[in-house]
Amino acid sequence: MPRDRAARFLRALQPLPLAAFLGLALGYVVFNSVFPNVSFPASGETSGILAIGILVLASFLAGLVTVDVRLVVFQSFLAIPIGIAVASALAISPVLTGYVEVGSDELVGFVLRLGIPIYLLALPVFPVLGLAGLFLREHLGLRASSFWKRRVEPQRK
Repeated sequence: MPRDRAARFLRALQPLPLAAFLGLALGYVVFNSVFPNVSFPASGETSGILAIGILVLASFLAGLVTVDVRLVVFQSFLAIPIGIAVASALAISPVLTGYVEVGSDELVGFVLRLGIPIYLLALPVFPVLGLAGLFLREHLGLRASSFWKRRVEPQRK
């Protein structure tokens, strides 16, 4: 019985690394669009094509590695709150270093309010392009690598 619980727990944690990857990409895009002069590369204005390209590439790569359709959809929706947390943490960092003279609560409010269009854009982009990556992987006949278990094939004599 304890092995069954451990297996269920590990299966529930399976989409977390890819959701964190998607959330990191989403958080960076939101932070870069809200504060383009603080992020890397520092510029006066955010490139919309670059921002959409980062979201598209991240979701397509996550789809290539995902095992099945259910996990693509689950990790896509799980990435939104992770992206909000990453963008908020990145927004607070210039305040902690003294680069920006604004209250940290106002920065988090900026990230939440001004990032809403990007969060809404990520809702359809992550699952659709994740499914496209999954479809391409299946079409090419490749296998998804599992992060959680390494299968050792018994050697045949």
